[in-house]
Amino acid sequence: MSDIKNLKALASGFSVLYIEDNKALRKNASKLLSKFFDTLHVGVDGDDGLKLFKEYHPDIVITDIKMPNMDGMELSKQIKEINPFSKIIIMSAFDDKEHLLQAIELDIFRFLKKPVNINELVDVLLATLKQIRHENNNKLFNMHLRSIFDYQSSMVLMLKDKKPLMANQMFLNFFDVENITNFSKTHADFGEEFLEHSGFLYNTPEKSWFDVLVQEKQNIYHVKLKDKNNEIKHFILKYKVIPEKESYSILSFDDVTDLEFIKLFNDNKSNKDEFLKDKTAMYDLLKVIYRNAAKIQLHNYYKGLSITNDAIIDEVKEDSIVLKTNFLQEKAVQYERNTIIVSDALPNVIVCDELENISFEEQTVEFKNIHFSTSSAVDRKTIRVVPEDTHEVTLIFQNHKFQDELRIADISQDAINIRLEVLPAGLSIGDEILVDMLLHVDDKPLIINIKSKLFRKKENLHSFSLVLTFDETNNKELREYITKRQMAIIREFKGLQNG
Repeated sequence: MSDIKNLKALASGFSVLYIEDNKALRKNASKLLSKFFDTLHVGVDGDDGLKLFKEYHPDIVITDIKMPNMDGMELSKQIKEINPFSKIIIMSAFDDKEHLLQAIELDIFRFLKKPVNINELVDVLLATLKQIRHENNNKLFNMHLRSIFDYQSSMVLMLKDKKPLMANQMFLNFFDVENITNFSKTHADFGEEFLEHSGFLYNTPEKSWFDVLVQEKQNIYHVKLKDKNNEIKHFILKYKVIPEKESYSILSFDDVTDLEFIKLFNDNKSNKDEFLKDKTAMYDLLKVIYRNAAKIQLHNYYKGLSITNDAIIDEVKEDSIVLKTNFLQEKAVQYERNTIIVSDALPNVIVCDELENISFEEQTVEFKNIHFSTSSAVDRKTIRVVPEDTHEVTLIFQNHKFQDELRIADISQDAINIRLEVLPAGLSIGDEILVDMLLHVDDKPLIINIKSKLFRKKENLHSFSLVLTFDETNNKELREYITKRQMAIIREFKGLQNG
């Protein structure tokens, strides 16, 4: 009884064409079908059934096989020529394998043997209606998807796994193809269309373009493509997996050729350095990253400890940028203030020199005075730590001791950065200096004497800084100190999370 109720509810709005030459059967079956379907058309033979189909285009056709003028198989054949998606149910009093094979070839939905009982008919009609609704939903989804695709201002391509499935008209026009089938025939591996360029996405012997996308779904990438006129275009590529359909994904290509970002990725160092100074290009590129909601990374250092977390761009203003990140990174920003932005979409890191605002409630930080940098602390190859406040340091240069107003800014296994108020007279790059340090490990004093050479000196606003490289780069005591000091800084930084 519940199936009959389900059939009645599911059949609402659908129409049926029933064809039967036996008057008594026709009358009884019509009476039954009219209880389920609001619209019922009845034909007396094949010719009559074909005329009714052409006139009303019903959703379901139920027909007998043995009929005058035109049998049910020929009727089904002609209906399928008009609408290949028609759902046809054939009923026959004969157990005929030949007809069964014909029915399979014509994609007949069901083949029922007479006499058909009501439960069997209800089951078949339920299955038919569910299939029609499923197909209609897919058609609506595809039509909706197509309309979304074609209204995009970017080229859009849908993939199933790695295979192109659907593309908008802008994409098809770019490659001068009529449809996605033609595109797939002429472009067996889409990644082969990506032209090689430093900092861009393209196939390499080590990794295919698609493997890179799958591993870093939240990133955006630069790609170069040739259009139908053989002109090279620069695009920002965004990859997005369709929720709950892991094998389906969307690629969108934002044409940024006119913005001339490609100059930022040139191998020519002098030209590249010149364009890296272009603040307008930098802000335009940040706006593209913002529009695509792409992930970036923020780097800070807390007493030498590297603090790195993901972030997104919340707003790009005229002369500043607002970033959204987590509480831990905000604490690192608050301590150091100077912050580095890293992204695969950027030709170089961006250094943020001035903290304008920080909001722990909204999890945002705003920076001014931002610029590209050809090198940054992110490139550090060794661990640096800031020593405890109680440390002492003495420099011995040309048998003279210098220990007043000296502080260690940071120290690593192979170098030390010292701040001082007065430079020793006659100090030059390459000069040998003995460094005498009093450090503390687990509240115990540790004295380290190590020879060094002056690598760099710099004059600051009210002081000087010296970078000294150690002659001995594998000092056991120094190595153990750096390891323990790093652990102490980690514990200290974790304590900041509580306020």
